[in-house]
Amino acid sequence: MTPPRGRRKGRRWISEIPAVRCFLPDGSPRTEAASLNLEELEAVRLVDLLELEQEEAAFYMGISRRAFWNDLTSARNKIATALVYGMGICIEGGSYVLRDQKSGDGMGDAAVTSKDAEISLLERELELLSARLELLNARIKSLKGGDEEVGEEGPL
Repeated sequence: MTPPRGRRKGRRWISEIPAVRCFLPDGSPRTEAASLNLEELEAVRLVDLLELEQEEAAFYMGISRRAFWNDLTSARNKIATALVYGMGICIEGGSYVLRDQKSGDGMGDAAVTSKDAEISLLERELELLSARLELLNARIKSLKGGDEEVGEEGPL
């Protein structure tokens, strides 16, 4: 086996490891699954869910814009392949550092964002989730014919 060419892949900062790490299509006889790295999932979360600019997201993960673009493209390709061909998606492995852990890996303070930046990002995620909840509540209300009011906590 030949050694890989170029520099080794640097470690990326991620916010959390998801509780559910494998998704399988309903009623599919396939047992194959696309393997998504944790840092690829983080890239998709930052850009597609939180709607950050790629430059912001790359800074948040502590990597270059080019490395971030490679992770994002790879993740989107794997997700599309799984959806089109009825494969599962498993989230596993990668080269990452959890954001709330103290780093002893020599990356230095340059890769660590300030608490204010992290708070801002979490507030942004909360705003998006609140807007989504309002949209879902309005949809439920319209489907029920507007007879019943849906509480602020949602239809749970």
